[in-house]
Parts: sequence; structure tokens; C-alpha cells
Amino acid sequence: MNIVSVSTYVVKYEKRTEFQALVKQFLKFKKANPKAFEGLKSFRLFQQEYGGVYGSYVEMWEFKSKEEMEKVNTGLMKHKEMKEIDTEFRKMIDHTTLTSSIWNTVA
Repeated sequence: MNIVSVSTYVVKYEKRTEFQALVKQFLKFKKANPKAFEGLKSFRLFQQEYGGVYGSYVEMWEFKSKEEMEKVNTGLMKHKEMKEIDTEFRKMIDHTTLTSSIWNTVA
């Protein structure tokens, strides 16, 4: 049974340009380090355009299981570059808007 880790958040207005650069840095890291992402089935990042909170982001990380999710998350934080990306990301978001949940595949 697949699981999907879902996070939603709003990027601080003054940090939007920096955030876009950070996303590119993350994607470059992801492409250069495929072993660090073994167990990740898919990654998607969406920006809300209509309805809800305009400009909010939704991240979806799909894994085969919670164990695979934990393995990837633990492994990623062993990389210095990923720790730096995570630190910068946390400075850019409005923490009052951050939500995290785990979804199970039903059908």
C-alpha cells in the first residue's frame, strides 16, 4: 500500500524569488543523488492558483510504505547540501500556514 506525505505552506512574500531558486537547487540535488531518493516513488510540488489561500504550495512525496519514507527522510538529512536546503526552506515559509499529513492509498 503506497503512502503520500503531504505538506502545505505559504512562502513569505519577500522570499518568493529565493524560494524558486531553492526549488531549482533541490531538484538539481535530487537529480545528482538518485541513491538518496531510493524508495521515493514520486515527488510533486504544486502552487495554488485559484481558491483557498492564493499562492500556497502543496508538496506530495509518494512512497511504497512508511518504512521507505523514514529511510529516505533519514538518509536525506545525512547530506550536508540537503540540510542546508532544509534550513533555508524553513526561513522562507510562514510557519503558521504549515500543515503535514500522511495519506494512505485507497484505490
